[in-house]
Amino acid sequence: MKLEHLIQAYKANNIEAELKDMSNENERAGVITFATGISAAYLLDNEDIAIAIKIFFNCLTTDNLKIQNQISHTIRMLNVIQNTITLLCNIPQKECNMILDKLGLFDNTFQKRKENKTLRT
Repeated sequence: MKLEHLIQAYKANNIEAELKDMSNENERAGVITFATGISAAYLLDNEDIAIAIKIFFNCLTTDNLKIQNQISHTIRMLNVIQNTITLLCNIPQKECNMILDKLGLFDNTFQKRKENKTLRT
């Protein structure tokens, strides 16, 4: 998907996205900032199509550690992940939810798999 269309799709889904181009003579890349503590690095081909996106997020809100702020931050983070998968893979939201579920984001197995991977290396 072209980066321009991806940003428009985020905004159409009520996800604010701000671009910061960090391209150089070797590669066309940059950062998309969605909110404080939620961003993504992107890599473009020569036709402005996003060929790689890596999402980074803080698990805890940086604003205030009140539970309501944490819930809002987590919802915002999941919306970004879900919309990115839906848009780039061109799949419906139901299938995206199945992917997120299989990754273990809702039953705490994602954390256990990350711990196991760290212990093996």
